[in-house]
Amino acid sequence: MKSITSNKRTISLICVLSTVVTMAAGCANQEKGNAATTPAAGSDPLKLSIMATYYTPQPPNAQNEAWKKLQELTGTSIDMTWVPRSAFDDKVSVSIASNDLPKVMLALKYNAAPLVNAIKSGVFWEIGPYLKDYKNLNAMNPIQFNNTKIDGKIYGLYRPRPISRHGIIFRKDWLDNLGLKEPKTPEELYTVLKAFTHDDPDRNGKNDTLGMAEYKDIESYLMPHMAAIFGAPNKWNEDKGAFTAEFMTKEYLDALKFIKRLYDEKLMNQDFVVTEELQRSTMFYQGKTGIVLGNADGAGSMQNELRKNLPDAKVELMGGIAGPKGERNMAQQGYTGVYLFPKSSVKTEAELKKILSFFDKLLEPDAVNLLAWGMEGKQYKLVDGQVEKLLDNEKFTSDLLGLDELRIDDKAKELPLKGEDAITKKAKKAMQDNEKKAVLNPSLGLESETLVQKGTELNKIINDAKIKFITGKLDEAGWNKAVEDWIKAGGDKVMTELAESLKKSQTK
Repeated sequence: MKSITSNKRTISLICVLSTVVTMAAGCANQEKGNAATTPAAGSDPLKLSIMATYYTPQPPNAQNEAWKKLQELTGTSIDMTWVPRSAFDDKVSVSIASNDLPKVMLALKYNAAPLVNAIKSGVFWEIGPYLKDYKNLNAMNPIQFNNTKIDGKIYGLYRPRPISRHGIIFRKDWLDNLGLKEPKTPEELYTVLKAFTHDDPDRNGKNDTLGMAEYKDIESYLMPHMAAIFGAPNKWNEDKGAFTAEFMTKEYLDALKFIKRLYDEKLMNQDFVVTEELQRSTMFYQGKTGIVLGNADGAGSMQNELRKNLPDAKVELMGGIAGPKGERNMAQQGYTGVYLFPKSSVKTEAELKKILSFFDKLLEPDAVNLLAWGMEGKQYKLVDGQVEKLLDNEKFTSDLLGLDELRIDDKAKELPLKGEDAITKKAKKAMQDNEKKAVLNPSLGLESETLVQKGTELNKIINDAKIKFITGKLDEAGWNKAVEDWIKAGGDKVMTELAESLKKSQTK
């Protein structure tokens, strides 16, 4: 295997680790008698080598009953290479450099420069032209496919995540205690935050609550939520082919001013700059804060954690806040990783089509539910059309470990779980509804060499200015100067390069 970095010791360790995992999978296959790969009568199974990652102390066992059933269902013989998440990105780079690639490779950091360069140099198949020939693949979300494009072309099958997950979680019992209605406008949201801070919403007679808490990574939730409410673009604004950064707009500055107002009036924690995300969550779980700007699908778990301390607490998911441009929700990337198909391993178009057919089968209801719940009668049973697990959570997870890494479905065909709480159901519905009011990031799928090279430096200029503006260390004139500094430091080139990349993609 060829080295791609001067750190040969690190690469050797990665290679050994990958080899050990692959050998372990092979040994397990021999011990099981390779029952899963027995060809169906009159046909040979499609042999697939797949490289994916795992997040647990031990790699998944891809030879248990659920995995065997998957191969039987899809007519395949699957050879999985499992690489731990901590080593996965390096393994991808080493595999590309050494041309030691499986037939199917998961790419998590899909926009990383080395991978993009490999795609542009023809290492992987372009699959866009073939999608129309597959009923299920062709029905996948065009927005998410668009977000994965390189030079305007589709090279991979994305693993879906909700496009618009953002949601506001709040203490419904606090709202009821104060006789307030759920806020629908920015000013009403301010009123609720003020009351949650000063009007003893938990009725304990103490001044010990706070409207909301935030943490130091304000780009995760605080800024996207507020920028959406006040009408700012999602990272970039594109108008007739020209790009403008979100923070160059009046709407974005209005969002910053609103946050500054909350900070100045101490309706949010004054130490957010040094607060970790877990600390923010803990404050909510302990009944110290009443509102969390987060993701809608986190509402259920936040309710469960809160009720461990306060069993009678009531948590709800807030409806949309309508700002100057109505209800809006910042769209996210919409996927986590893509599956790519190397030309060195998939040598013919005919073989590529067979592999795409395999993934098309994974989008059928029987495969979707196998990947989600395992086998009926083994891992679950059906009760009135709903899934009831037959195993405890630890054993259930162990049996199905790794199967979800292959999922490219959006869970729409997945059987419902019996006893799912109301707020979790509401969150799922909210994320579907959010797609209708999603504000897309027009730069996804486009390229800027300056942003790759100087992104860290450029982001620091603006991120530091945001914090200083919120905390009163920078006035509006100072903010405008920071924007100019960003432009002079390379921001102007980034905007030009994004425009050029858009134009180039539209001519292909």
